[in-house]
Amino acid sequence: MKKIQISLVGRPNVGKSTLVNRLAEKKVCIVGEKSGITRDRKEVEFEWEGVPFLICDTGGITFDKEDPFADDIYEQASIGLDKSDAIIFIVDVNSGLTADDERICKILREKYFEKVFVAVNKVDSHDKQNLIYEFYKLGFDNLFPVSAMHGSVGLNDMLESIIQKYGADLGTSVERAEEIIKISFTGKPNVGKSSLYNKLVGEDRSIVSDISGTTRDSINMFLNRHDHKFELIDTAGLRRKSKVNEEVERFSTLRTTHSIARSDVVILIVDATEDEIVSEQDQKIASLIESKGKACVIAVNKWDILKPEIKNDQVKLQAYKDELNFKLRFISYAPLEFISAKEGTRTDKVWTAAIAANQEHKRRVETSLLNKILADILMLHPPPIVKQKSIRIKYVTQVDIAPPTFLFFANYPELIPETYVRFMEKQLREYFGFKGTPILIKFKVQE
Repeated sequence: MKKIQISLVGRPNVGKSTLVNRLAEKKVCIVGEKSGITRDRKEVEFEWEGVPFLICDTGGITFDKEDPFADDIYEQASIGLDKSDAIIFIVDVNSGLTADDERICKILREKYFEKVFVAVNKVDSHDKQNLIYEFYKLGFDNLFPVSAMHGSVGLNDMLESIIQKYGADLGTSVERAEEIIKISFTGKPNVGKSSLYNKLVGEDRSIVSDISGTTRDSINMFLNRHDHKFELIDTAGLRRKSKVNEEVERFSTLRTTHSIARSDVVILIVDATEDEIVSEQDQKIASLIESKGKACVIAVNKWDILKPEIKNDQVKLQAYKDELNFKLRFISYAPLEFISAKEGTRTDKVWTAAIAANQEHKRRVETSLLNKILADILMLHPPPIVKQKSIRIKYVTQVDIAPPTFLFFANYPELIPETYVRFMEKQLREYFGFKGTPILIKFKVQE
C-alpha cells in the first residue's frame, strides 16, 4: 500500500523531532532544549489506524544570516516539502506567533497552501487552549492544538483529516463512525411532545394523556429515517419553578435540561390553541435552548384545531404569525413548522428541518472565503468611530462548530458596539445561511 508522505516544517525548537518520536512510538530523533539539533532531512515510517505514513523531519528553518547552516537547512526542507502529500507546519503555543513563523507562513502560503496543516504544539493543559486563537491569523483552515510530548486528541484529529484528504488517492481510508443526530423534544407540559414523538417513531413509545406531566423521565429511541440515524429523546414538560414541588418533578426538570444539553437539535413545541400564543414559560425554554448553543426547530402543534376565525382570515392569521415571531425573536434563526401531531399533518417536515438545522449547526466556512466576504462588508459598512477611535477589523476565522463560532481580530475589540455585533451576525446569515442554528461571534485584539 502506498504511503502518505508528510513533511514537518517550522522554526527551531518548536517540537518537530518530538512529534516524530511520538508518531513512531520510539526515539528515532534526538531531542534537546538546544535549538538547531536537527539539520538534515530524516524520514521515518509509521502507521496510524492501519494507514502507512512516511514522515520527513526537517531542520528548524531560521533566517539568521549568521547561522552557517541556515541556507542548507532551508534547501533540504524545500526538497522534503516538494515531495510531500501534506505539510505539518508546527508552531509553539508558549512563545506565540513569532516573526520567523510569519516568514515561514508566507513561503507556505505562496507555494503549498492546499497542503498545509497547522499544529499548535505544547497545548498540554486546558489553560493553553485559549492561546491558540492567535495562530488563526496565519490564514490556514486546518489548525489543530496538539501535544507532541504527551499525545492529544488534536493530534488524532489532524492525522484523520490528512487521511480523509489524501487517503482516497492512495487507496486507503479511515472508516468514520456513522453520525447519529440526537434530537430532543421539549416544551411545556401537555403541548403534544409525546404525540409528536410517537408519530415520528411510528409507534406508541411514550404514554399520551390529557393529564399534564405524564412523561416523568427522558425516553430514548434509535431509528433510521431519510438516510440518517437518529436518537430521539422525549422529555418531561418544563414547568415554572414555582410549580416544581415534588422531588420527582425536580428530577424531571434536571433530566430535561440534561437532555437539551446533550442534543444536537432541539424541537421546541408550542401549543397553537392557547390564548397566549407564546407564554413566558415558552420563552424561558427557548432561552435555555439558545444558551446551550443548540440547533432548534419550532413546531407549532395542534394547528388543525386553531380557531377558524384566525385560520380563515388572512389579516388575523398574519397578525398571529407576527406575534409568534416577535415573542420568539431571540431564536429567530429557528424555522417554524405548523403541524398536527395527532393527525400527522406536516410532521414529516420536522425531520427535514431537523436534518438541515443539524447540518448548519456543524457547518464550517473556509477562512479565505470568510475574509473575502468580510472585505465586502467592511467596504460598505465599516465599524463606527467610538470615543474618537477608529475601529479596524482586520481578519476573521471560524474557530469552532456546533454552534458555528467566529473569531474577529480588531484593534479595539472592547469598543465594538453590540449593535454592530448583531449587524455582523445578520451579514453572516445573509451570506451563508446558518438557518436553525445560533452562531457565536467573538473579538480579539490585534495591534
